[in-house]
Order: sequence, then C-alpha cells, then structure tokens
Amino acid sequence: MKKWSAYGAVFFSVYLVFLIATLPVSWLVTFVKLPNNIQVTELEGTVWQSSAEYVAVSGTKINKVKSELSVLSLLMFDPTITITFGGALMSGPEGQLTASQLFSDITISDMIISLPANDIAEKLILPIPMEAHNFIDLTINEFVMGKPICQQLSGTLLWKKSAVTALSEKVELGRLSADLSCEKGALALTVSPKNDLGLTFTTYVHNMRKASGNGFLKPSVNFPAAIRPLLSFLGKADNQGRYRLSF
Repeated sequence: MKKWSAYGAVFFSVYLVFLIATLPVSWLVTFVKLPNNIQVTELEGTVWQSSAEYVAVSGTKINKVKSELSVLSLLMFDPTITITFGGALMSGPEGQLTASQLFSDITISDMIISLPANDIAEKLILPIPMEAHNFIDLTINEFVMGKPICQQLSGTLLWKKSAVTALSEKVELGRLSADLSCEKGALALTVSPKNDLGLTFTTYVHNMRKASGNGFLKPSVNFPAAIRPLLSFLGKADNQGRYRLSF
C-alpha cells in the first residue's frame, strides 16, 4: 500500500509540474512584479516555449527573445531555461544564455552576446563626443546573482576591431579585451594591458544606477597618431607620462 501511495505522490507531483508548465506564460507573468526598468512586449507561448517581440532593460531593447524550458530539469525541480535573442539583421544585442537555480541564487551560464559597440558608448560620459564602431563580444562562463549585483562571475569581453570616430575622423584602436569578475558584490571589468593604447582601467558596476572607473592611459609607440591631439582633453600627464582616467 505504501508503495502505491509513493507512486501516486510522484505521479501527482509530475502531473502538477507539467500542468503548470503548459499554462500560458502571459498569464503567469501577471503574478510576477517586474523591476521598473524592465518592459516585456507581445509575450506568447507557454512556460515550455515562449517568445517576446522585445524586452527593454533600462532603455536597451533586446529583440525577438525566445525561451525554452528543459523537461529534465523540471522533473529534478531545478528549472533550467535556455534563452536566445536578436538576429544578424536586427538592431541591438544578439546571443544566448542558460538560466538555472531560479528558486535560489539565479545562475547564468554559457552566455554569449554580440552587440554594437556604440550601444555602450552612448551610455558613457566621455570628454568629447565619440561614435564607436563594430561589435563587442561578451562571454560569461558563470554568473551567480547576489547583492548588489553578483556573488560569482567569470567571463571576458572582446572588442576585436575597435574603432571610434571623434572630431569627424575615424581611428582604428586595435584589439581591446577585458576580464569580468565579482568584487565585494560589484561587477568588475578589468581591461587587459595588452593593447595599443597603453590603457589600464577597471570599471565597477555597483548597481543598476551606479558605476565607477579608475585607470591610466600611457600612450605607447603604437598609440594612434590621429588621436594624440585629443590627449589634451584628458588634462596633464603625470611624471610617468600617464593620463589619469576616472568617472
């Protein structure tokens, strides 16, 4: 009798999980209070497979968002969702990621995103107006959410063909890359010193509204001649030939 009761409990639990998973995702989302900086439009499908025309995060629009729930993960009571978004012919970011541990510390893994460099440049406070060109590739191996931003983070950022237009002149900057980590709950982005600019810089994202950065620019022999006149906008170099950068 106990054996059949156990089978019945397992069957009921599985049935209940599958029943919830087949409910319209648009109905389920009505019970979720999204942050004020997130907007979802034209949400369709079920928890198994859903799509949204776009998701806007703090003004950044992510087009054609699709998600798929892993059946096996649902049976193990650790829902794992694969999300894809964007496209080669669309504006905004393009990529994919996997989200798990949804009932505890949400974990993001296998995240690959490509986005226009100018989408980032437009949000920065720069000494002179600049337009950034080409794409930046972001790879996240593991990101565990925490307070205020993260508990763990490992990843890289690559701007393979970096270039900017400043004062009506386009300048090639060479390869730029950075490592991503988590420091005291803040997201840290540290630029690799192996670059043609002589740039050493670390940016910290403390929360969705606060970021800071510190570093130096020490022009190397490979520093683009076309932008040397712009160094005066950075102030005076110190006794080591470095220009202080901070925000």
